[in-house]
Amino acid sequence: MLLIHYIWDRRRTVLCALTLMLAAAGLFWLYRLPFIPLFYAFLILGILGAGLFGLPDFLAYHRRYRAAEKLRRMAPDLLEPVEALGAMPQKMLLESLELLRLRTAELERQLNGRQEDLLEYYTLWVHQVKTPLAAMGLILQSRPEDREALEQELFKIQRYVEMVLGYLRIHSMSADLRLEPHPVRPIAAQAVKKFAPQFIYKKLRLELEDFRNQVVTDEKWLLFVIEQLISNAIKYTPAGTITISMDENDVLTIRDTGIGIDPADLPRVCERGFTGQNGRAEAASTGLGLYLTKRVLDKLQNPMEILSQPGEGTAVKIHLRRPRLGRD
Repeated sequence: MLLIHYIWDRRRTVLCALTLMLAAAGLFWLYRLPFIPLFYAFLILGILGAGLFGLPDFLAYHRRYRAAEKLRRMAPDLLEPVEALGAMPQKMLLESLELLRLRTAELERQLNGRQEDLLEYYTLWVHQVKTPLAAMGLILQSRPEDREALEQELFKIQRYVEMVLGYLRIHSMSADLRLEPHPVRPIAAQAVKKFAPQFIYKKLRLELEDFRNQVVTDEKWLLFVIEQLISNAIKYTPAGTITISMDENDVLTIRDTGIGIDPADLPRVCERGFTGQNGRAEAASTGLGLYLTKRVLDKLQNPMEILSQPGEGTAVKIHLRRPRLGRD
């Protein structure tokens, strides 16, 4: 296929060579000269021409063809104007491509700078907002009226701040991972302790089963995942029980008896910003909780499955057993 393209691109040279060969053959025919010497002359000249000129030219064409294909994959809209420059001297074409490369690098640098500025801004905002949150906590301690309801609102703000931090850090999560053996129940108990006031406020029952499983994971990020799932369970469970258990296959299950998830929403509940029917009913829903949970678990290589029926509750299962890696 490439050879056909090459011959077509060199059709003028090929036609010129064929014309000269026909002219030489015509002269031999007019003068009644034997064709055998002419045949051998054509054969020798053809071999020498192909070896000295044709092969190097074809290899150079092949390199340019591969470069053009690579450029097409990288920037489909860019190849057509570049191909239009084909008649330019090679030096000018290379200079044009170098200018294009420098311009692209400059745009990429500007984009990276904007992203870094955005990351720095949100990180600073999160740390700044912690100060008034701490002040609100002190005020609540000194003014007991409506304290319980205010504490719930304060906790929600703290959760939103933690979600923003998680969202910012998840992009550089790979460099932050520390995979070590950890018992799972103490991590789950730490998350439960954090949400104890919410369990009491909504009069929900908690069942944290006694399991001894130990898995290789990142403690901080697993805690983040469990907190997100408990937060969701509390939010969508008006009354009833939230159960945390783990089986012999290292599958951690967080089950609630809440309102459940519509079957039509299940395939999309982990998409960023998707709130579904439940989210539309819950005005404060952001659609980030399960998205962040899924992103973290993907980084940890821990599959997650969600089982739910409307009115019957939801069970989120996390497969914490890491695959065994073979050795060569």
